[in-house]
Amino acid sequence: MNKIVKWAVLGLLAVALLIKLSLWLSVRSVMDDAIEQMAPHVVIKYSGITSSFDGRIGLEKVEIRVPALHDELRVAHAELRFHGLGELLRFKERLAEGKFPEQMAVKLQGLALDVHGPFMAQLYNQPAERSVFTAMSEVACGKVRNIGTGELLDMGYRTFETDAEFSYRFEPGAQKLSFNLRSDTRDMAAMQVSMTLANMSEKPGDLISNPPRVSLVTMELSDNQYQRKVQEYCAGKLSQDSKQYVQTAVDQFDRVLRSQRIALEPPVLAAYGRYLQDPQSLRLEFTPTEGMVWEGLQFFDAKDVLAMLRPVVLVNQEVVEPLGFAWVDPNVSLAVKNVAEPAVADQPVSAAPGEQRPQFVAVEQLPSYAGKRLQFITFDGAYYQGVLHRVENGKVYLSVQFQSGSAEMSLRLDKIHQVRVLL
Repeated sequence: MNKIVKWAVLGLLAVALLIKLSLWLSVRSVMDDAIEQMAPHVVIKYSGITSSFDGRIGLEKVEIRVPALHDELRVAHAELRFHGLGELLRFKERLAEGKFPEQMAVKLQGLALDVHGPFMAQLYNQPAERSVFTAMSEVACGKVRNIGTGELLDMGYRTFETDAEFSYRFEPGAQKLSFNLRSDTRDMAAMQVSMTLANMSEKPGDLISNPPRVSLVTMELSDNQYQRKVQEYCAGKLSQDSKQYVQTAVDQFDRVLRSQRIALEPPVLAAYGRYLQDPQSLRLEFTPTEGMVWEGLQFFDAKDVLAMLRPVVLVNQEVVEPLGFAWVDPNVSLAVKNVAEPAVADQPVSAAPGEQRPQFVAVEQLPSYAGKRLQFITFDGAYYQGVLHRVENGKVYLSVQFQSGSAEMSLRLDKIHQVRVLL
């Protein structure tokens, strides 16, 4: 009996060593191929390979150098992680079958870049095109509109060192895919972005004909150290004290959004000012309604956009209420704000003389609006927008425009609560 136990233990150890060796050889083979293929342009070095029976494989002290740019990226530890060894083995199987793997996480520890290097210059010295998403990155800082590497060096930054993790989980039965991205840059900011997709096919080839629906988006930012350095630096450039500069920063944020036709209501701007005073946590959540088209939000009234996005905003763990905005004319100057009488730019855009506003029509009249762009509001609060093709067999058939093209969909007449004609 003792011999049986002894040989069983030795057998398990031998299998474990073989698995460990197989993982090590697989990672080394992949890295050798990558190093060889990228050798003409990129030099990759690493000091060691790690592996674990709980589904983790990684590289130690990775250096990625681009001779043409005279710059390099350093990673203290890079790791690919699965929920157990079985998940790691199924990862390869599902890729071979042309299906999404069910789970994966990539973790980078000690990702380091020199602020004065070309990589950082590419990231910071070429600002993205102005949009709603870049509003928070623009600053009032003398002649500077965006913080670049020169300003970062002036503020005392020399090296950016970040710990980051990207993970996703796919549930084939529920057709649900969840993404999660976390990053923590030392002496700067921590950020988390999460997204959940519904109606997600397990085959990538099906995504064009049957795109998934975004059911939840969450973004949380805590840039206390960076925000305070920026405010101190820019306030000095403008010869303002900290309180004055917070108002200057809020006005700049307001101007950028207005250039994109968005005017936030005073309670929302006041909440942003509170965040700038104490930048601990800014959290945004969106739970879009089914059928919402992201590319067409500008065609809806402001209140309808909020109803479709269903946003929640928290500043330092406190809910911001009420949330509201108005569509405005970006060409109207925001030179003066009068408390007694709001400026013209604070008012929603009105129709030009002789221009008809979108009108509601009865569901029974829909056949006469074939070829028109319509907005459908269902009894359960969902919004659909597209060009009406025909009405038959108790359904309406319309073409919905997406960024990648258009698709035809149908909607039952008994689900429709209201219909608007869009001009």
